[in-house]
Amino acid sequence: MTSSESSTKEFPMERGPLIACLIEMIGTDKELSLIFWGEDSPLEIRNVEHVEELNSSQGIRVTTNANKIWIDSSHVSAAWQVRSDIN
Repeated sequence: MTSSESSTKEFPMERGPLIACLIEMIGTDKELSLIFWGEDSPLEIRNVEHVEELNSSQGIRVTTNANKIWIDSSHVSAAWQVRSDIN
């Protein structure tokens, strides 16, 4: 394990910023891409209808018009969204 992997695992992604971003997406055409540890292709989330914190410390449930997605935010290594404030 490299030092960057070690430091990242000591401070996992918290769900607060992800939930805020996902809630902002409800009813819009915004998309969010997530990369998880050990994966090299992103999970794209779009058409968000509902976002819910789960009882677990980092769990999130996202309901889209096509899927229900359960995320453990401590496994997210990167998240990005196309900016809508630039032309």
